[in-house]
Formats: sequence, structure tokens, C-alpha cells
Amino acid sequence: MFTTKRIPFYVAFPFALRSVSLFLAYSVLICLLYSLAGWTFLAIPFVPVATIGTAVAFYVGFKSNSSYDRLWEARRIWGSLTNASRAWGIMTVDYITNRDTNNPLPAEGLHEIHHELIYRHLAFLTALRVQLRQKPVWELHRDPAHEVVERIQEFRQCSLDKELSRFLPGSQIEQLITHPNPATILIQMQSAQLRELRDGNHLPEYYHVEMERMLAEFYNQQGACERIKSFPFPRQYAYFSYVFVWLFIAVLPFGLLTEMAKFSNWHIWLTVPFFTVIAWIFNTMEMVGDTSENPFENSINDVPMTAICRNIEIDLRDMLGETELPKRVQSVKNILM
Repeated sequence: MFTTKRIPFYVAFPFALRSVSLFLAYSVLICLLYSLAGWTFLAIPFVPVATIGTAVAFYVGFKSNSSYDRLWEARRIWGSLTNASRAWGIMTVDYITNRDTNNPLPAEGLHEIHHELIYRHLAFLTALRVQLRQKPVWELHRDPAHEVVERIQEFRQCSLDKELSRFLPGSQIEQLITHPNPATILIQMQSAQLRELRDGNHLPEYYHVEMERMLAEFYNQQGACERIKSFPFPRQYAYFSYVFVWLFIAVLPFGLLTEMAKFSNWHIWLTVPFFTVIAWIFNTMEMVGDTSENPFENSINDVPMTAICRNIEIDLRDMLGETELPKRVQSVKNILM
């Protein structure tokens, strides 16, 4: 995620270089054929070209709006996870006490239970984050958005066991990574411990129901993330938007030739800068939609899940009374992951 108002040149340059070079070469070639080779038949009326451009602009706008909706929904889900996580921390500390039990636990035992439930929840968020950042089959390719992240931040996908080692003992990690969906197993482990506390009369029934309802909410938010991750932006919209943009770009210089030739012979060379600018704008609109449609792909437009998880970790560990808290994740060259 960008943290500045404007995108720096060194980030935008890789996206623009190849396309702008192609547009310049294409328009120069057409102008040379028109002026030097005498291919005046290349000039076509501008009205149909303008009609195509208008239709393409509406179509690309629809795609961009739909892509933004996917990105914003993903951010809203992680905002809900943040709020629910804080509620989980409060419930853990305030509900699991010796106040309503005939079988009180020592203070150290209560603190250990609080520690297990909160740290296991942090492990759940970490597992969910790592799972979401695994690339699906349809995204197994390189693109400038990923290249920029790796070059600027030297970002690499961390292995799940290494990430979980901050919150769980090694024996639990070895068991977890054998499951296809470790995040769901961690919630199941939370539920099992709550049931044990209820059976041991350390958690009143009403509080047990409330905390189980919160675990169900975590499953709901996980499912919402997985829905975005596993279901790509419909290919019929994404693909034909790409086709229509490049079809318009291909015919645009022929229509511009007609308009520029109305003034003088040398005015036809104005086709080159005008075509390059217009083509770059339409191509950029298309790329914005492409780079926003999948918000969990280690891209510069990702939801900053690492930073969100760290903020939640700080809040929950502070609720436990810990003083040595990790620092918040800072952006590197204006990119926050």
C-alpha cells in the first residue's frame, strides 16, 4: 500500500516505460508511412474512432470500479478482524477469572491461559496472512507490481512455521503445518480450550457462548478473505477490457492523422505526442484495474496485512500487561506491506 499522496517516479517508471516506448515507435512508423511512403489511405475518419474510445472508457471505468470494490472490501474485512481481535483480548482477560468459580486457579495459571488464548489468536492472524499471500494458479506470473516490491523492500514470502514460531511452541507448529488450512485448525484449538475451561467451571456458560460466537466471527472474516482470494475477478470482464483498450489504441493514430492533416503536412507529426499521451492514459486506466483486482498478492497495492497484524499484536500483548512490545511496521520508501 502506498503511504504518500503521489506515486514516486521510480515506481511509476517500470509501468510506463515499455508501453510508452511502444506507442512512440508505433505512431512514428505510421507517420513515416503516411508522409514518406505516400500511404495516405491510412487516414480514416475520426468519428468512429472517437465512438470506440467513448465505449472503451465506460467499459474500463466499470472494471476499475469493480476492482476497487474488491480492494476496499478486503480492507474492510481486515478492519473487522482488528476490531474483533481487540474484543477477543478483552473477553479473554475479563471473562476468564476466578470470580465465578468454585475451583479457583492460581494467578500464574490464569495468566498462562490468557497468554495461550491471545497468542494462539495472533498465530491465527499470522497463518491467515501467510495463506492469503500464497499465489493462486492464475497469478503465477511476474509483473512490475511484484518486481517493485521485491526491489524496494526485498520482500519475500516467509514460511509459515517461521512466522508461527513467535507465538506457538514447536510441537504445535509441526502439527499445524500438516493441515491444508492451519488457520481453521487454530480456531478449532481455541474452541477446544474454551470447552475445557467450561467443563472445569473456569468459564461461565454465558461467557463461553459469547467467546464461541466471537470464534464464529473469525471464521466468517476468514471465509470472506478466502472468497476474494479464491475467486478471481471475472475473466470475461478483465480480458475483454484489455482487448478493447488495445483495439482502440491500434486504430487511434489513423483517426488522428486525418485531423492533423487538415492543418498542414508537418502537423501530421503531432500525431506522435497526442497519440502517445492518449494511449498511455487508456493503458494506465486498464493497468490500474488489473493491479487492484487481487488485494492479497504481495503487490504494491496490497492490503497492508503485515502492518495490521503487528498493530493487533501490540494491542493484545499490551492487554496481557507486557512491556516489551514490538515496534509498528514502518513503510519502506512509501510502501507499507
